[in-house]
Amino acid sequence: MSVALFDLGQRFRAATLGRPVPRALFAPVLPPTNPVAVVLTGAGDRVLVRASDGARNTTAGGADGLSALAELGVSICPEFRTLVVADRDTTSQLLELARASDPHSAYAESAALVGWWSQRADHPGTSAVLTVVDAAVARWVPGVPPAVERDIALWRRWLGVADSGPRGLLELSAAVSAGTPMPGLEAFADDDRASWDAFVARAGDPSSRWDWRRRDSRREAALGLATRCDAAELYESLRLGDPLVATRESFGGSVVSGIITTLPSGSVIEVTLDQLACRLREQTAVEGFAGHPCDLPPALASAPLLRGRVATTRVTATEQLAITIGDAIVRGARTGQRVTLRPRSVDPRQQRSGRQELHRRYAARRSWLSGGPPPSPRRRDVPLDVVIAAAE
Repeated sequence: MSVALFDLGQRFRAATLGRPVPRALFAPVLPPTNPVAVVLTGAGDRVLVRASDGARNTTAGGADGLSALAELGVSICPEFRTLVVADRDTTSQLLELARASDPHSAYAESAALVGWWSQRADHPGTSAVLTVVDAAVARWVPGVPPAVERDIALWRRWLGVADSGPRGLLELSAAVSAGTPMPGLEAFADDDRASWDAFVARAGDPSSRWDWRRRDSRREAALGLATRCDAAELYESLRLGDPLVATRESFGGSVVSGIITTLPSGSVIEVTLDQLACRLREQTAVEGFAGHPCDLPPALASAPLLRGRVATTRVTATEQLAITIGDAIVRGARTGQRVTLRPRSVDPRQQRSGRQELHRRYAARRSWLSGGPPPSPRRRDVPLDVVIAAAE
C-alpha cells in the first residue's frame, strides 16, 4: 500500500457513496468569529465585490469596491472578524484592491484590515482567514480526480450548498468547521489575538508614521518569516495527532509502526518496522505511543511511551527496516510491544519563547549577528505561498 493507492481508494469510495469521505477526524479549522464572506468577480476597474455577514448582503464595484466591506462594519475595532473566501486568489485580489484604494476614503480602515487579513492568511491554522477550499480539502476526499478538487463549485455541489455568492461561503465555512476542532488550534487563535492587538495599537497611535501599505523592514520581514514558518510546523504537527491523517501518513513513512525488538540500554531502543517506507531520518526527534497509527493521541495531549532521536536505520537479514532510537526516555516499554513513532510534537510555548528571543535580539542596538556562534542550519517547513513569493 502507498499513499497514492490509499488516496485512490478513498476517491473510489466517495464516488460510490456519492458523498465526500473523511480525510480527518477533527475539523481542520476553528469556527469563524463574526465572519464576513467576500466574493470577487472581474478585475481592474470592472471588479465587483460582493460581501455578506449572514444578515446583510452588500455589493460595490470598481475603485470603491471596498465600500461593500465598510457597509458591513468592517473596521479596526477591539475584536477582529474572520474573513471567509473561496481561495487564496480572492485574498490576493482583495489586497490589490486595498492597496490601490484612497488612504483618505471612508473605507480606509476596511482597506487596512484587508492588509492584516492578507498577512494572517500566510499562517496555516489561522482563525482570522478561512479559505473554504483549503479547509474542505483538508477535511474530506471527494470522488473526483485531484486536479479538480480545488474548484469551489465542486464543493458547493458535494456539500449541498445552492447559493453561489457570499452567503453560500458562510454555509460552507459552517460545514468545514462543524464538529470537534483539531486539538491545539487554540494556539493559533492566541497568536491571531496577539497580532490583532499589536495591529490595532500600531494603527491607532497618532504619533506613529507606520503605513500598512509600505514594505516591511528587514527586521519585520525576518520576524514575519519566523512566525509563518512556526505556524506551518505547528499545524503539520497537530495534523499528525488526527488518527485518520496519521493512518494515511503511515503509508508514506511520516508515521511508522513496528515492534520493539531490543532494549540494549535504558536510553537506546530498537524498533523493527512493518514496512520499508520511512521518512524519519537520522537525528530526527521522535516520540512513540503504544498501538497502531489509528491509536495515536492528539499532539501534546498525553505523555509518550518513549521519546528520543533517530540514531541509525538498517535493513535486517529478513528485509525489514530497523530503526534505533538514541537519547531515549522510555516509560514502561518492553520487548515485543507494538509502538507507533511520529516526529516529536511541536510545542507552541517553545515557539513563542523562541520568537520573543529573536525579537529581543533584532531590537538590540548592537547586531547579534556579529557576536556569538553562527546559527546551525536546519530544515523548516515553509508555507507554499511564502516559497512562491520568494521565488518571484
